[in-house]
Amino acid sequence: MPRYARYLFKQYLIAFLIFTLMFGGMVYIVQSVQLLDKIDGRIDSLLYFFGLTLLLLPKLFVHVMPLSMLAALISVKQRMINDNELVILSTTGQNRWQLAAPGLLLCLGVTVFLALMEFQVQPMTMQELREKRKEIADNLFVNLIKPGTFSEIGKGLTVYVNSISDKGFYENIIIYDATKEDRSVVYIAESAEIVQNNNQPGMRLVNGKVLQDLQNDIKGSLSFEEYVYQSTLETKKTTEIRFKTDEIYLEDLLSPPNASQLTAQTLRKYKISGHKRIANILTPLIIGLIVSACILTGIFGRTSNKRRVSTCIIVTLGYYIIAMIFAGLAESKSGIIANIYTPPVFALIIACLYLQFGGSKNNWLPIFKLMTSHTSRADLNKPNHLNEPRNKT
Repeated sequence: MPRYARYLFKQYLIAFLIFTLMFGGMVYIVQSVQLLDKIDGRIDSLLYFFGLTLLLLPKLFVHVMPLSMLAALISVKQRMINDNELVILSTTGQNRWQLAAPGLLLCLGVTVFLALMEFQVQPMTMQELREKRKEIADNLFVNLIKPGTFSEIGKGLTVYVNSISDKGFYENIIIYDATKEDRSVVYIAESAEIVQNNNQPGMRLVNGKVLQDLQNDIKGSLSFEEYVYQSTLETKKTTEIRFKTDEIYLEDLLSPPNASQLTAQTLRKYKISGHKRIANILTPLIIGLIVSACILTGIFGRTSNKRRVSTCIIVTLGYYIIAMIFAGLAESKSGIIANIYTPPVFALIIACLYLQFGGSKNNWLPIFKLMTSHTSRADLNKPNHLNEPRNKT
């Protein structure tokens, strides 16, 4: 690789990493807050929660990296035009493809990385995250009860535990249950442990009392040697996890192992999601070609630089809108799944042609000559008496 190419690649890579960290950091914070809201704050350790948020990173990369690539390519090319670096490189005999090659090489590497994320890593991490969330929901008491404090498990449910023994038993426990509107109940026991009751997690209380406060100031109490407490908050437990389309491996979307058990509508939904995932990985390469075609064509100058940057953003935004429209057409009942690939294929072809021939009308002459070459040859083969040599008299 020539020295100028290594220099350009390094500049693109540094800018790409900076924008990825910046955009990724903002999205990471938002997704972490959303995850905390989904699990209703049911975590006891910040380290454990941090481990859960790390499972969001592959999906984050898939959404953030194309935007980071766009920002990196535009910012580096804009700076190099302002510093006349691209002007100097172009005067040394480097053509557009040679100037665009380092950026396109980085785009190709990001495309391969996103393919790995989309096809393998993201489904694996999202499935694990879904299983962790289910585990947290199924072990409500275990994850929220803290010794020596009143732990609010949910709306209307508070638990106090004096201590936890080495064997995992809760010592001197108090449960205040006001989840029902017509009454509130207080459970007091010397000890308790987590048990499974009708495939639902509950607590087995030993040597205690039940104090009940009904409406109309009617109160009652009951002593027990052993009592299994089951909160209504625990009834949301599910025995089977149903994964979303972005949590399923690509091969399982295109060819589901349980296809006979799925409806035709679900099978079509899976196939469309799989093909959309394939088309999405081409986005970094398309962005690289669009930016190169918009910025590296024409005459370099500070005045035209702003117009080129605006054109890059508008064309990229237009591509996303068109891709969404064609994806919507594919999702319709009578839609053709191949419509998903129409925007990326045409974008690649048009960007390559414009990068090769754009910027001047004269540059398009070879294409027109190529298109008319067949007709010209046919015309030359036609007999024409005007082209015949005249006999001298």
